[in-house]
Amino acid sequence: MFTLRTLRMSAVTAAALIAAGTVGAAPAMAGKPAPAPTGLHADATAHQNGSYDVAASWNAVANATSYRVTLTKGGTTLSSTTVTATSWTPHVVTTPGTASLSVRGVVGKKPGRIATLTVPLLDGIAPQGSYSSSWNNNTGEATITQDSLTDNLPVSGVTRTVDWGEGSPVAWPSGTTITHNYPLTEKRYAPTVTLEDAAHNQTVVEVPAIVIKDVVAPTGAYSVAPGAAWAAFTSVTVTQDSDPNDKWSKPEDIARSVAWGDGTTQDWTTGTTLTHVYATAGTYQPKVTLTDEAHNPSELSTSDVVVTADTTGPRLKLTMAKPKHSVKAWKKLRGTATDAQTGVKSVSLKAVEKRGAKWFGYNATTHAWVKATSKAKAFKKAKAFIRTTNAQHQWSAKLAKLRKGTLIYKVRATDQVKNRSVTLTHKATLTKA
Repeated sequence: MFTLRTLRMSAVTAAALIAAGTVGAAPAMAGKPAPAPTGLHADATAHQNGSYDVAASWNAVANATSYRVTLTKGGTTLSSTTVTATSWTPHVVTTPGTASLSVRGVVGKKPGRIATLTVPLLDGIAPQGSYSSSWNNNTGEATITQDSLTDNLPVSGVTRTVDWGEGSPVAWPSGTTITHNYPLTEKRYAPTVTLEDAAHNQTVVEVPAIVIKDVVAPTGAYSVAPGAAWAAFTSVTVTQDSDPNDKWSKPEDIARSVAWGDGTTQDWTTGTTLTHVYATAGTYQPKVTLTDEAHNPSELSTSDVVVTADTTGPRLKLTMAKPKHSVKAWKKLRGTATDAQTGVKSVSLKAVEKRGAKWFGYNATTHAWVKATSKAKAFKKAKAFIRTTNAQHQWSAKLAKLRKGTLIYKVRATDQVKNRSVTLTHKATLTKA
């Protein structure tokens, strides 16, 4: 009786304490949600690639252990997460417009009230355009032509301003061309076009220079090597021995191209060398053309290149193992391959073995012997070794799990322009371990 009475009193006491709100987690569950964060602030930084960094911050909520933050736009969630700090900087890709930021504190596991903020996402992409120029040396009239104009907003809202290089920018009111008259004296001008969209994003586009009354072509020095080459193999190099020289154009503003003499012409945009491989035999003379900003060309010849066709395959030899009937001696197959023209690219070897009445083809990838019903099918199932030669022109291939029987292998070498050697076949009768 004493024990039961004690238990009933404990239960009554517990119920009273719960009602009074003094036991366990009842106060947090029964209390009001935490208040919404105050001081919510956000700045959006737009980038040219159409993305935004939204730097958000707020005041701490008492007893909050974390904050749930979400950035949405037009009903779509751009970014959402839970943070423990009172700041958040999501990186999002979206179009210009208005986003909504929401933040709520979490006490334990219970979310508090939400604070929201409207975040303007301004257009951060500047318009882009390309332009060409032309002029008349007799009249001094120059024309800038708009070749393209793009923006993520309608291009009708893009304004254009032209600086002709004389210090007095003018508005470009309409159309795809605009003209200007320069004095009839020899001089270089560097015009620019400034583009500005409705969101005041600007781009300054450099226009190809206008060089009035310049009629002198640039000069330069170039050499070619080697003078003897193999067709479809040797890289022939044209080297710029000195910077091109011109009265008005800087070296980096002088266009270069190489006519290799075989009908191929390459623009030479960077570096001091340019290479080419001739496809067929013959004698060729590369020529370098320099063109300055006034469109004056000069053609500079280099020396001849004599190109020869390699039509001969490699020479291949097999090294015989000793003792000639030993399995151990034939586990490693050896030989040499040489090519005096373009050099050996690879050596291919396939091996099969007849053991009693059964044939096996060797798989060089899995190092296993694959059963076959005939010699021809064994060679078909065999997977070839592909080997290169060392400095002494030697090659080798190791056969795993070779046994007594009749070993037959075929070897062929290929040079750098795909000429093949004769295929050598050797048979070894292996009767000793």
